[in-house]
Amino acid sequence: MSLFEPDILNEAACPRNARRATTPERRLLVAILADAIDCYQKNLDARTTRGRRICREAETWILSDDHSWVFSFRNICDALGVDAEAMRARARTWKAHHMTTALLQDSTPLNMQSRCVV
Repeated sequence: MSLFEPDILNEAACPRNARRATTPERRLLVAILADAIDCYQKNLDARTTRGRRICREAETWILSDDHSWVFSFRNICDALGVDAEAMRARARTWKAHHMTTALLQDSTPLNMQSRCVV
């Protein structure tokens, strides 16, 4: 399952027939959004402090409704015509699916003890 679905980001942010007409500013906004999603996805199950921090920061940015900062998630989505709530829902769905899959993969008898939190 991928967070990037054509109907959510790719088509809304950069329709096929308008790719050449895309402004540098618009490409920057798409790059910021794509980087945040990439950081979130790649570091969701990070084992390092740095990786967990990157994931947490990306998730915090995605879930924030801050309108005061020009590069906030909400403002970037608005500028690109992307449904911010749909992106958030997709991120939550992706995270739940990823965590369920990771839990099932790690539920072998050898790994069960290491996952126990006291």
